[in-house]
Amino acid sequence: MRAAAVLLILCVKASSAFHLQHAARSQSSPTVRKILGQNVVGNDADGLTSNQRERAANTDNSSAIVASRQTFLAKALLASALAPFSIVSHAYADEIAASPGGAATYAYRSGGLPSLRPLGITKLLTRYEGYVEAPKSYPKGQIPIAFDFPTDWLQLDKLGGGIQYVDQRNGDKLYVLHASLPEGMDLKSVNKQWFADVILSPNGDVARTGVVAEGGRISRSQMIVDCSPTEADAPPPPSPCLARRRLILKYDTVTGSGVQTVERRGLIDAYQVDNDVYMMLTTSNAVKFEQKGSKERETVDNIVNSFKIG
Repeated sequence: MRAAAVLLILCVKASSAFHLQHAARSQSSPTVRKILGQNVVGNDADGLTSNQRERAANTDNSSAIVASRQTFLAKALLASALAPFSIVSHAYADEIAASPGGAATYAYRSGGLPSLRPLGITKLLTRYEGYVEAPKSYPKGQIPIAFDFPTDWLQLDKLGGGIQYVDQRNGDKLYVLHASLPEGMDLKSVNKQWFADVILSPNGDVARTGVVAEGGRISRSQMIVDCSPTEADAPPPPSPCLARRRLILKYDTVTGSGVQTVERRGLIDAYQVDNDVYMMLTTSNAVKFEQKGSKERETVDNIVNSFKIG
């Protein structure tokens, strides 16, 4: 959109310069100067009859009308291209602010660029270590996160500050998302369907990346508690156990034609920080996901299992 707006600005400027040059040439010609009542070098016998001078005047008037219409159209196109930046973006922000917890957005990067470290001898996996923005109520401004993903996956939306990678061979993706829990709820008590609703919300970042989804529902949900091992004679850490929630999301994506749908599966790992939830979401083709022992299922399982926060 920004590139289109810049191109339209250049077109308007070029069109205006052309119109000024055209007007200057027209006013300098003997015919137009005669019509405008200006003195012309020589006598009145400029080689034109009164009918010819009238036709010349009509031609110049028609050119002016065409030029005016071209300028109007160029300005109208420019205004329509710039409108989303001044109106739609504010409306979108206001809508999200008016419905907290209603949509899952990116857990935006914070604290500079992340560390991307290849693992093992083969370096087929890369470990992502970085920070994301913390909830406003959190005592610190950022939260550390880490996860492993295939090295050949491509990062998307890098300039936007979100965390999203894609396998270009089959379209599998990963997202790191964030949403606010409904008032009075926590990670364990919130209804499992809430996860499907916020992730696939039209106001969320999954939808804004171009995913058109239908029929989102959670088919499986379980709480998992990870406890840090301690030495027998060592004092226990302040929080030895960390709870997370694992869910499977079923949904359909609509193809570009809007006629056919493709079954997809999402694997979710969620942690609670204050009243917010931070999620790792992977998406895959339903057939490959359900196929026992498939490489695609193994890949997304490893990604969500490696996801750590805090």
